[in-house]
Amino acid sequence: MNERGLVDLFAAMNSLSGSAYECKYYPCHFEGQDCSLCFCIFYPCLLYRFGEIVISQSGKPVWSCKDCFWIHKKENVEEVVTYFSAFPRQVLVEADWHFFSKAFQEILFGKELGYKIGKAYNLMPANFYGLNCRRAENGLFLAVKIEEGFLDLREVKNFDNLRDEILIPHKSANVLRGFDEARYIECEL
Repeated sequence: MNERGLVDLFAAMNSLSGSAYECKYYPCHFEGQDCSLCFCIFYPCLLYRFGEIVISQSGKPVWSCKDCFWIHKKENVEEVVTYFSAFPRQVLVEADWHFFSKAFQEILFGKELGYKIGKAYNLMPANFYGLNCRRAENGLFLAVKIEEGFLDLREVKNFDNLRDEILIPHKSANVLRGFDEARYIECEL
């Protein structure tokens, strides 16, 4: 659970802070950004339109959203606060990654696009949504497990032998490769 993001969310539910001009890192994204949710409640969202997998200094894969500005736009902060204000705080404290992923998808797309496949959660439809895609002859995608801020990754080609993992497309340059419905696809980011 993203504890710092939850602290920021609860503070924003009481009052939006706007731009934090006194912060030594301001502006970390863009001039006039809303800093109410400095630590994003959706981290790691695993949606390539907002970030990507990088290798940390320790050599382990992590989700980097350093170029994501979405959570720092005032209208988005207001929408996030409004959405989560409908829930008792205890529900938010006890919520897991899937709860926040579903919420993010509902805010972005109006509905949850991801779905369960056995114990795994297929996030590929949310990653492909609205992109220019074409059929591919073959492909692979990633099965991700979030462990203490790091990502445990493995490449998979089908839905056999899935565990309690999150399925996302494989990214190469600006092309996402994965599986949609009953076919392999490639999508331009």
